[in-house]
Amino acid sequence: MAHNNEYEYENESSVDSELICAICLNPFDEPISTLCEHIFCVDCIKLWLKKDLSCPICREILIENNLKSVINQNILNKLDQLQVKCRLCQQKHIKRKRFDYHIDKQCSKVIVSCSAADIKCPWKGQRIDLQSHQMNCIYYSNRKLFNHQVQENKITSSKLEFKQIILSLLITLCLEFINSHSIKIENLINQYPFYSTISLSNKHLTDTDISIVINSAIINKKCKILDLGHNQINSQGVIQLAESLTNNTTLKMLSLHSNSLSEIGILHIAEKLSLNNSVLKWLDLESTDLTDNSTEYLAAMLKTNTSVTGLWLSNNRISDQGVKMLALALIYYNTTLKYLDLENNRLINDSCLNYLMNMLEQNQSLKTVYLNKCQLSMTSKTKLQTIANTKPKFRLLL
Repeated sequence: MAHNNEYEYENESSVDSELICAICLNPFDEPISTLCEHIFCVDCIKLWLKKDLSCPICREILIENNLKSVINQNILNKLDQLQVKCRLCQQKHIKRKRFDYHIDKQCSKVIVSCSAADIKCPWKGQRIDLQSHQMNCIYYSNRKLFNHQVQENKITSSKLEFKQIILSLLITLCLEFINSHSIKIENLINQYPFYSTISLSNKHLTDTDISIVINSAIINKKCKILDLGHNQINSQGVIQLAESLTNNTTLKMLSLHSNSLSEIGILHIAEKLSLNNSVLKWLDLESTDLTDNSTEYLAAMLKTNTSVTGLWLSNNRISDQGVKMLALALIYYNTTLKYLDLENNRLINDSCLNYLMNMLEQNQSLKTVYLNKCQLSMTSKTKLQTIANTKPKFRLLL
C-alpha cells in the first residue's frame, strides 16, 4: 500500500495471527511467500535478505528471485477488511483496502498541492484549506485564463505555435537543470516511488548534497531504505542525517558504508538514536574508519535504543576495547539487537574473549554475530562456537 505509514490498526491485538508478519510483527503489507511457504511483508523480507539469505522462521536458504506474491484470496480478503484509523484526520472504521482512496480523495488533513502546481504555484497545505487558497491564488486564476485560451486556439493554427513555445521553454528549463549536480541528484531521487529503496551509491555525494537527499528522499519520498555508500560524506553531512532521524516514521535502513565518517558525526547519530524517536532498524557503518571512540558512542546508544535490530560495523578499526563496550551494553541493557557484524576488524583478538563469551551466554536477542576475519585464535573460536551451539536459531560466523 502507498500510504501504510499514515494509518494505525483498530483492535490490533485481535488481528488473526495468520495475518501477522514474523519480521515486523504487523499485519502483512503486500504479502509475499517463500518456497518454504512462509509469508512476510514484501519490504520486510527484502530488507532481511540484504544481510541474511535464509528464511527468518525455518532458516531454509532463500533468495529474492524465489519470492512470489500471495494469491490466497482468503488471506488477501482478510487483510483488505482490516479496520484502520487515519493518523492525519483521525477518522475511524476505514477498511484497509479503501485507505488509499481515503487519502487521495477524502482526508481533510492530507497535504496537497494547488491545482496550478504544474504552472509553478508553490503552495502546499491541508486539503481542507485548498479551496480557500485557490480563491485567492494568482497562479490558479491565470490557469483558468490559460485553459480558456487553449480552448479557443483549438480551431486556429496558433495552437501549434503556442505548443512550440511551451516546448521550447521546457527544453530550456531541462537543459538548465542538467547543468546542476544538485538537480541531477534530485531528479534521480524523483524517479523512485514512494516508500521504496533509494540507492545513491557512487554518486559523488558530498556534505553539500545531503540537504537535498534529506528533503527529496527521506521527507518527500519517505524511503524505507537509503543507500549512501561509496560517496564523500563527512561530519557535516552525517550531522544533518542524524537530525533527520528525529521523529522519522519511514526510514528503516540507513547505509553509510565506505564513507570517511568522523567521530563527531557518529556521536550525533548515536545521540539521536538514543532518544528512541525514530523507527530505524538497520544501521550500516561498514568501512567507515570507525575507531573505539566511535564504538563507545554506539555502545551508549544501545543502552537505551529499542528500534535498531541490525548494526553492521565490519571492515573498521575497532579493537578489543570497542568490543568490550559493545558487549557490556548487550549484556546488561539491550534486548532488541538481533544482528551484530564485526567482520574483518583486525584489531580484535583474544583479549576480549571473556566479554564475547558473556555476551553470547547472557544476551537473548542476538540471532547472528559476525566475527570472521578477526584475530581470534582457534582456541577462542572453539569456546565461542561451543556457546553458540547451545543457543537455538543462532548463527556465529568465525
